[in-house]
Amino acid sequence: DLWRKLGGGDLEPVLASGAVALLDAQWIISHAEAGGVLAHRQALPEEAFLSLADLVEATDSIPYEEWLPVAALSYPWLTKDHPDPRGANLARVAKALKALLTRGPVTRLGVFWDFGSLHQHPDPANGVLRTEEHNALFKEGLGCLGTLYSHQHTWVLRLTSFPDGHKAEDQAEGTNVAKYFDRGWCFTEQSWASLTKASFLSLDLGKMRAGVEYDCNSLIEDCVQDGGRRPPLLPSAFAAELETKSFTNGKDDKPLVKRLYEAAFEEQFGMATVLDYQGLGWGDAEAAQLAEVLASGAAPRLETLQLGCNKIGDEGCKALAAALGKEGAAPRLEELRLGDNEIGDEGCKALATALKEGAAPSLKARDAPFSTRPFPAQCSSRLPS
Repeated sequence: DLWRKLGGGDLEPVLASGAVALLDAQWIISHAEAGGVLAHRQALPEEAFLSLADLVEATDSIPYEEWLPVAALSYPWLTKDHPDPRGANLARVAKALKALLTRGPVTRLGVFWDFGSLHQHPDPANGVLRTEEHNALFKEGLGCLGTLYSHQHTWVLRLTSFPDGHKAEDQAEGTNVAKYFDRGWCFTEQSWASLTKASFLSLDLGKMRAGVEYDCNSLIEDCVQDGGRRPPLLPSAFAAELETKSFTNGKDDKPLVKRLYEAAFEEQFGMATVLDYQGLGWGDAEAAQLAEVLASGAAPRLETLQLGCNKIGDEGCKALAAALGKEGAAPRLEELRLGDNEIGDEGCKALATALKEGAAPSLKARDAPFSTRPFPAQCSSRLPS
Protein backbone atom coordinates (compact mmCIF):
# COMPACT_ATOMS: atom_id res chain seq x y z
CA ASP A 1 0.00 0.00 0.00
CA LEU A 2 0.98 3.67 -0.29
CA TRP A 3 1.81 3.93 3.42
CA ARG A 4 4.49 1.28 3.04
CA LYS A 5 5.64 2.58 -0.35
CA LEU A 6 6.39 5.97 1.21
CA GLY A 7 8.27 4.43 4.11
CA GLY A 8 5.53 4.45 6.72
CA GLY A 9 6.81 1.09 7.87
CA ASP A 10 9.80 2.90 9.40
CA LEU A 11 7.41 4.45 11.94
CA GLU A 12 5.30 1.39 12.66
CA PRO A 13 7.34 -0.15 15.51
CA VAL A 14 6.96 2.84 17.85
CA LEU A 15 3.36 3.48 16.80
CA ALA A 16 2.40 -0.15 17.32
CA SER A 17 4.18 -0.44 20.67
CA GLY A 18 2.62 2.73 22.02
CA ALA A 19 5.98 4.43 22.49
CA VAL A 20 4.74 7.25 20.24
CA ALA A 21 1.17 8.46 19.82
CA LEU A 22 0.29 11.00 17.14
CA LEU A 23 -2.25 13.71 17.87
CA ASP A 24 -5.11 14.30 15.45
CA ALA A 25 -4.59 17.72 13.83
CA GLN A 26 -8.35 18.28 13.84
CA TRP A 27 -8.46 17.64 17.59
CA ILE A 28 -5.60 20.11 18.15
CA ILE A 29 -7.50 22.75 16.18
CA SER A 30 -10.73 22.16 18.11
CA HIS A 31 -8.93 22.12 21.46
CA ALA A 32 -7.15 25.39 20.68
CA GLU A 33 -10.32 27.11 19.46
CA ALA A 34 -12.00 26.12 22.73
CA GLY A 35 -9.24 27.92 24.63
CA GLY A 36 -7.60 24.73 25.84
CA VAL A 37 -4.10 23.96 27.05
CA LEU A 38 -2.31 20.78 25.99
CA ALA A 39 -2.15 18.19 28.76
CA HIS A 40 0.57 15.55 29.03
CA ARG A 41 0.02 12.37 27.06
CA GLN A 42 -1.34 10.23 29.87
CA ALA A 43 -4.07 12.81 30.59
CA LEU A 44 -5.29 13.21 27.01
CA PRO A 45 -8.57 11.59 25.85
CA GLU A 46 -8.55 8.76 23.35
CA GLU A 47 -10.12 10.95 20.67
CA ALA A 48 -7.04 13.18 20.72
CA PHE A 49 -5.03 10.55 18.85
CA LEU A 50 -4.92 8.91 15.44
CA SER A 51 -4.33 5.18 15.29
CA LEU A 52 -1.94 3.43 12.92
CA ALA A 53 -4.98 2.27 10.94
CA ASP A 54 -6.17 5.90 10.71
CA LEU A 55 -2.79 6.95 9.30
CA VAL A 56 -2.73 4.17 6.72
CA GLU A 57 -6.24 5.09 5.59
CA ALA A 58 -5.35 8.78 5.41
CA THR A 59 -2.31 7.98 3.26
CA ASP A 60 -4.46 6.23 0.69
CA SER A 61 -6.48 9.43 0.20
CA ILE A 62 -3.43 11.60 -0.60
CA PRO A 63 -3.55 12.59 -4.29
CA TYR A 64 0.24 12.80 -4.70
CA GLU A 65 2.72 10.15 -3.69
CA GLU A 66 4.98 12.69 -2.00
CA TRP A 67 4.27 12.72 1.73
CA LEU A 68 2.90 10.80 4.68
CA PRO A 69 0.09 12.23 6.85
CA VAL A 70 2.58 12.70 9.68
CA ALA A 71 3.99 15.98 11.00
CA ALA A 72 6.60 16.46 13.73
CA LEU A 73 6.60 19.69 15.74
CA SER A 74 9.89 21.35 16.66
CA TYR A 75 9.66 24.11 19.26
CA PRO A 76 11.23 25.41 22.50
CA TRP A 77 9.56 24.54 25.79
CA LEU A 78 8.45 27.70 27.58
CA THR A 79 8.79 26.42 31.16
CA LYS A 80 10.64 23.58 32.83
CA ASP A 81 7.59 21.43 33.63
CA HIS A 82 5.15 22.43 30.89
CA PRO A 83 6.01 23.44 27.33
CA ASP A 84 3.05 25.77 26.83
CA PRO A 85 1.22 26.58 30.08
CA ARG A 86 -1.02 29.33 28.63
CA GLY A 87 -1.86 27.57 25.36
CA ALA A 88 -0.21 30.32 23.31
CA ASN A 89 1.81 27.93 21.17
CA LEU A 90 -1.16 25.60 20.88
CA ALA A 91 -3.08 28.42 19.20
CA ARG A 92 -0.20 29.17 16.82
CA VAL A 93 0.24 25.53 15.84
CA ALA A 94 -3.52 25.15 15.38
CA LYS A 95 -3.48 28.12 12.99
CA ALA A 96 -0.85 26.41 10.86
CA LEU A 97 -2.61 23.04 10.95
CA LYS A 98 -5.91 24.63 9.98
CA ALA A 99 -4.18 26.22 7.00
CA LEU A 100 -2.64 22.92 5.91
CA LEU A 101 -6.07 21.32 5.98
CA THR A 102 -7.70 24.20 4.06
CA ARG A 103 -8.13 24.23 0.28
CA GLY A 104 -5.35 21.78 -0.31
CA PRO A 105 -4.66 18.08 -0.72
CA VAL A 106 -3.84 17.53 2.98
CA THR A 107 -7.01 16.16 4.57
CA ARG A 108 -5.82 14.46 7.75
CA LEU A 109 -2.61 14.73 9.72
CA GLY A 110 -1.11 12.97 12.72
CA VAL A 111 1.08 15.32 14.75
CA PHE A 112 4.06 14.37 16.88
CA TRP A 113 4.10 16.84 19.78
CA ASP A 114 6.52 15.55 22.39
CA PHE A 115 4.43 16.54 25.43
CA GLY A 116 1.33 14.82 24.08
CA SER A 117 3.03 12.05 22.09
CA LEU A 118 5.61 10.68 24.54
CA HIS A 119 4.90 9.53 28.10
CA GLN A 120 5.70 12.38 30.48
CA HIS A 121 6.25 12.79 34.21
CA PRO A 122 2.63 13.58 35.22
CA ASP A 123 3.48 16.01 38.03
CA PRO A 124 7.23 16.32 38.48
CA ALA A 125 6.96 19.31 40.82
CA ASN A 126 5.21 17.04 43.33
CA GLY A 127 7.28 13.96 42.65
CA VAL A 128 4.79 12.14 40.40
CA LEU A 129 7.01 10.55 37.76
CA ARG A 130 6.60 8.09 34.90
CA THR A 131 6.03 4.44 35.77
CA GLU A 132 8.76 1.95 34.86
CA GLU A 133 6.67 0.78 31.90
CA HIS A 134 6.13 4.32 30.67
CA ASN A 135 9.79 5.14 31.18
CA ALA A 136 10.79 2.24 28.93
CA LEU A 137 8.34 3.42 26.27
CA PHE A 138 9.65 6.98 26.61
CA LYS A 139 13.19 5.81 25.91
CA GLU A 140 11.97 3.78 22.94
CA GLY A 141 10.24 6.86 21.59
CA LEU A 142 13.37 8.98 21.98
CA GLY A 143 15.26 6.48 19.86
CA CYS A 144 12.82 7.03 16.98
CA LEU A 145 12.99 10.83 16.92
CA GLY A 146 15.65 10.88 14.23
CA THR A 147 13.38 8.89 11.93
CA LEU A 148 10.31 11.02 12.69
CA TYR A 149 12.02 14.32 11.89
CA SER A 150 14.40 13.23 9.12
CA HIS A 151 12.10 10.89 7.21
CA GLN A 152 11.95 12.10 3.62
CA HIS A 153 8.15 12.01 3.55
CA THR A 154 7.11 13.45 6.92
CA TRP A 155 6.31 17.11 7.52
CA VAL A 156 8.25 19.13 10.09
CA LEU A 157 6.69 22.26 11.59
CA ARG A 158 9.30 24.50 13.23
CA LEU A 159 8.00 27.03 15.73
CA THR A 160 11.12 29.19 15.75
CA SER A 161 9.88 32.17 17.77
CA PHE A 162 8.38 32.66 21.22
CA PRO A 163 4.71 33.65 21.50
CA ASP A 164 3.82 37.25 22.24
CA GLY A 165 4.16 38.07 25.91
CA HIS A 166 6.69 35.37 26.76
CA LYS A 167 9.59 36.77 28.78
CA ALA A 168 12.66 34.71 29.56
CA GLU A 169 13.40 36.73 32.69
CA ASP A 170 10.09 35.67 34.23
CA GLN A 171 10.90 31.96 34.12
CA ALA A 172 11.77 29.84 37.16
CA GLU A 173 15.34 28.91 37.94
CA GLY A 174 16.48 25.88 35.95
CA THR A 175 14.36 26.72 32.90
CA ASN A 176 16.12 26.72 29.55
CA VAL A 177 15.44 30.26 28.32
CA ALA A 178 17.54 30.11 25.15
CA LYS A 179 15.90 30.97 21.85
CA TYR A 180 14.97 28.30 19.31
CA PHE A 181 18.16 28.47 17.25
CA ASP A 182 20.34 28.28 20.38
CA ARG A 183 18.74 25.16 21.87
CA GLY A 184 20.28 21.74 21.42
CA TRP A 185 17.12 19.75 20.75
CA CYS A 186 15.65 22.42 18.45
CA PHE A 187 18.92 22.60 16.51
CA THR A 188 18.92 18.82 16.20
CA GLU A 189 15.32 18.64 15.00
CA GLN A 190 15.95 21.43 12.51
CA SER A 191 19.06 19.63 11.26
CA TRP A 192 17.17 16.37 10.83
CA ALA A 193 14.50 18.23 8.87
CA SER A 194 17.16 19.76 6.62
CA LEU A 195 18.51 16.47 5.32
CA THR A 196 16.54 15.15 2.35
CA LYS A 197 12.96 16.48 2.55
CA ALA A 198 11.31 18.27 -0.34
CA SER A 199 11.26 22.04 0.10
CA PHE A 200 7.60 22.26 1.14
CA LEU A 201 7.79 19.61 3.86
CA SER A 202 9.82 21.65 6.37
CA LEU A 203 8.00 24.82 7.40
CA ASP A 204 9.24 27.66 9.60
CA LEU A 205 6.08 28.71 11.44
CA GLY A 206 7.97 31.64 12.90
CA LYS A 207 7.45 33.29 9.51
CA MET A 208 3.65 33.28 9.81
CA ARG A 209 2.26 36.81 9.72
CA ALA A 210 -0.24 38.02 12.29
CA GLY A 211 -3.69 38.70 10.95
CA VAL A 212 -3.24 36.65 7.78
CA GLU A 213 -5.81 33.99 6.93
CA TYR A 214 -3.75 31.19 5.45
CA ASP A 215 -4.65 28.24 3.30
CA CYS A 216 -2.31 25.38 2.49
CA ASN A 217 -0.42 27.00 -0.37
CA SER A 218 -0.08 30.46 1.15
CA LEU A 219 1.22 28.99 4.42
CA ILE A 220 3.87 27.03 2.56
CA GLU A 221 4.76 30.09 0.49
CA ASP A 222 5.45 32.18 3.60
CA CYS A 223 7.12 29.46 5.65
CA VAL A 224 9.82 28.37 3.19
CA GLN A 225 10.96 31.81 2.01
CA ASP A 226 14.17 33.73 2.67
CA GLY A 227 16.43 30.83 3.47
CA GLY A 228 14.46 29.69 6.49
CA ARG A 229 15.84 26.20 5.97
CA ARG A 230 19.54 25.47 6.16
CA PRO A 231 21.38 22.99 3.93
CA PRO A 232 22.25 19.59 5.41
CA LEU A 233 25.24 19.26 7.72
CA LEU A 234 27.82 16.50 7.72
CA PRO A 235 27.76 14.65 11.07
CA SER A 236 31.15 16.15 11.97
CA ALA A 237 29.89 19.68 11.28
CA PHE A 238 26.71 18.98 13.22
CA ALA A 239 28.68 17.72 16.22
CA ALA A 240 30.92 20.79 16.20
CA GLU A 241 28.00 23.23 16.07
CA LEU A 242 26.10 21.26 18.70
CA GLU A 243 28.78 22.24 21.22
CA THR A 244 27.53 25.83 21.04
CA LYS A 245 23.92 24.91 21.85
CA SER A 246 22.05 24.88 25.14
CA PHE A 247 20.58 21.74 26.74
CA THR A 248 18.64 21.36 29.95
CA ASN A 249 20.24 17.94 30.38
CA GLY A 250 23.30 18.18 28.17
CA LYS A 251 25.28 15.41 29.83
CA ASP A 252 22.82 12.76 28.65
CA ASP A 253 21.18 14.44 25.67
CA LYS A 254 24.24 15.66 23.77
CA PRO A 255 25.84 12.25 23.09
CA LEU A 256 22.37 10.83 22.36
CA VAL A 257 21.52 13.37 19.67
CA LYS A 258 24.97 13.05 18.09
CA ARG A 259 24.39 9.32 17.63
CA LEU A 260 20.84 9.81 16.41
CA TYR A 261 21.86 12.51 13.94
CA GLU A 262 24.64 10.45 12.41
CA ALA A 263 22.33 7.45 12.08
CA ALA A 264 19.60 9.54 10.43
CA PHE A 265 22.11 11.23 8.10
CA GLU A 266 23.48 7.91 6.88
CA GLU A 267 20.04 6.36 6.53
CA GLN A 268 18.33 9.20 4.67
CA PHE A 269 21.15 10.12 2.31
CA GLY A 270 22.01 6.48 1.75
CA MET A 271 18.62 5.79 0.19
CA ALA A 272 17.82 9.20 -1.36
CA THR A 273 17.25 9.17 -5.12
CA VAL A 274 15.78 12.68 -5.35
CA LEU A 275 16.88 15.79 -3.45
CA ASP A 276 14.54 18.75 -3.89
CA TYR A 277 15.97 21.98 -2.47
CA GLN A 278 14.31 24.40 -4.87
CA GLY A 279 12.97 27.79 -3.85
CA LEU A 280 14.72 28.00 -0.47
CA GLY A 281 16.62 31.25 -1.01
CA TRP A 282 19.99 29.51 -0.92
CA GLY A 283 23.08 31.36 -2.15
CA ASP A 284 26.73 30.46 -2.65
CA ALA A 285 27.40 29.66 1.01
CA GLU A 286 24.51 27.20 1.16
CA ALA A 287 25.55 25.62 -2.14
CA ALA A 288 29.07 25.16 -0.76
CA GLN A 289 27.68 23.51 2.37
CA LEU A 290 25.62 21.12 0.27
CA ALA A 291 28.68 20.46 -1.88
CA GLU A 292 30.54 19.18 1.19
CA VAL A 293 27.82 16.60 1.73
CA LEU A 294 27.84 15.49 -1.91
CA ALA A 295 31.64 15.31 -1.99
CA SER A 296 31.58 12.94 0.97
CA GLY A 297 29.80 10.32 -1.13
CA ALA A 298 26.85 10.30 1.26
CA ALA A 299 24.28 10.00 -1.56
CA PRO A 300 25.39 7.08 -3.76
CA ARG A 301 21.88 6.50 -5.16
CA LEU A 302 21.10 10.12 -6.01
CA GLU A 303 19.50 10.46 -9.45
CA THR A 304 17.91 13.94 -9.37
CA LEU A 305 19.19 17.10 -7.68
CA GLN A 306 16.85 20.09 -7.80
CA LEU A 307 18.35 23.45 -6.85
CA GLY A 308 16.33 25.75 -9.08
CA CYS A 309 14.73 29.01 -7.98
CA ASN A 310 17.51 29.90 -5.54
CA LYS A 311 20.23 32.59 -5.51
CA ILE A 312 23.25 30.45 -6.32
CA GLY A 313 25.98 32.27 -8.24
CA ASP A 314 29.27 31.33 -9.86
CA GLU A 315 31.07 30.48 -6.61
CA GLY A 316 28.31 28.15 -5.49
CA CYS A 317 28.24 26.48 -8.88
CA LYS A 318 32.02 26.02 -8.74
CA ALA A 319 31.71 24.34 -5.35
CA LEU A 320 29.05 21.99 -6.69
CA ALA A 321 31.17 21.22 -9.75
CA ALA A 322 34.18 20.41 -7.58
CA ALA A 323 32.06 18.18 -5.35
CA LEU A 324 30.62 16.26 -8.28
CA GLY A 325 34.18 15.73 -9.49
CA LYS A 326 35.05 13.73 -6.38
CA GLU A 327 35.19 10.00 -6.95
CA GLY A 328 31.94 8.37 -5.87
CA ALA A 329 30.20 11.69 -5.22
CA ALA A 330 27.13 11.11 -7.40
CA PRO A 331 27.68 8.12 -9.67
CA ARG A 332 23.99 7.78 -10.57
CA LEU A 333 23.09 11.46 -10.97
CA GLU A 334 21.04 11.82 -14.15
CA GLU A 335 19.33 15.17 -13.71
CA LEU A 336 20.71 18.42 -12.30
CA ARG A 337 18.33 21.38 -12.13
CA LEU A 338 19.92 24.77 -11.51
CA GLY A 339 17.57 26.99 -13.47
CA ASP A 340 16.58 30.45 -12.24
CA ASN A 341 19.66 31.05 -10.12
CA GLU A 342 22.36 33.70 -10.58
CA ILE A 343 24.95 31.55 -12.33
CA GLY A 344 27.00 33.21 -15.06
CA ASP A 345 29.46 32.00 -17.66
CA GLU A 346 32.18 31.33 -15.10
CA GLY A 347 30.03 28.92 -13.13
CA CYS A 348 28.72 27.22 -16.25
CA LYS A 349 32.25 26.71 -17.55
CA ALA A 350 33.39 25.20 -14.24
CA LEU A 351 30.51 22.75 -14.29
CA ALA A 352 31.00 21.87 -17.95
CA THR A 353 34.71 21.25 -17.35
CA ALA A 354 34.00 19.00 -14.38
CA LEU A 355 31.53 16.96 -16.38
CA LYS A 356 33.94 16.56 -19.28
CA GLU A 357 36.53 15.29 -16.81
CA GLY A 358 34.20 12.55 -15.60
CA ALA A 359 32.12 14.13 -12.84
CA ALA A 360 28.63 12.65 -12.44
CA PRO A 361 29.18 10.06 -15.17
CA SER A 362 25.47 9.35 -15.61
CA LEU A 363 24.71 13.03 -16.35
CA LYS A 364 24.93 14.12 -19.99
CA ALA A 365 27.56 16.86 -20.17
CA ARG A 366 25.97 18.57 -23.17
CA ASP A 367 22.78 19.24 -21.17
CA ALA A 368 24.41 20.68 -18.07
CA PRO A 369 25.46 24.20 -19.16
CA PHE A 370 22.04 24.91 -20.59
CA SER A 371 20.24 23.62 -17.52
CA THR A 372 22.21 26.02 -15.34
CA ARG A 373 21.16 29.10 -17.29
CA PRO A 374 18.50 31.24 -15.59
CA PHE A 375 15.12 30.89 -17.21
CA PRO A 376 11.75 32.56 -16.65
CA ALA A 377 9.67 30.22 -14.54
CA GLN A 378 7.12 30.18 -11.79
CA CYS A 379 9.33 29.29 -8.86
CA SER A 380 7.46 28.04 -5.88
CA SER A 381 7.77 25.50 -3.12
CA ARG A 382 4.04 24.95 -3.10
CA LEU A 383 2.44 21.57 -3.27
CA PRO A 384 1.98 20.12 -6.75
CA SER A 385 -1.17 21.37 -8.42
